[in-house]
Amino acid sequence: MTESDSAEARYSLLRDALALVVVAVACPVALFGGSMLGCVGQGFDPSCALNAIFISPVLLLVAGVIAGLASRGWTGLLITFIGTAIGMAVILVLSFGIGDPVPVDPISGVIATVWFFAPVAIGYGAGRLVWRLYETRDTGDPSDS
Repeated sequence: MTESDSAEARYSLLRDALALVVVAVACPVALFGGSMLGCVGQGFDPSCALNAIFISPVLLLVAGVIAGLASRGWTGLLITFIGTAIGMAVILVLSFGIGDPVPVDPISGVIATVWFFAPVAIGYGAGRLVWRLYETRDTGDPSDS
């Protein structure tokens, strides 16, 4: 194992940790921040809930893109799923902490996790696609084209 291999392994671990943290933080931010942004100037009423529905997936999509750019392959996808599960657990803990507990049964928990993971996974795929296109670009002489 050469020095560059050990440096690559270390940076790979750091990139995976970055992806995990970004996605884990994005879930509560998307829920609470999305509802806050969706209700700016309107007050918290049912009409602002639709705005939060449109803002939250965008935040999760951006987190997925960042995770896709930071991490790689199936391991990165697993890391993003674990980050989503951690983020969902943080949402549950925060909801109890602010005195508005979220009633959770196992089926609702699975549905909510899938609902949050879908935009993260799509963003992860987009991030990996962008990274792959960036890696395969022509690095030859510009006068060749």
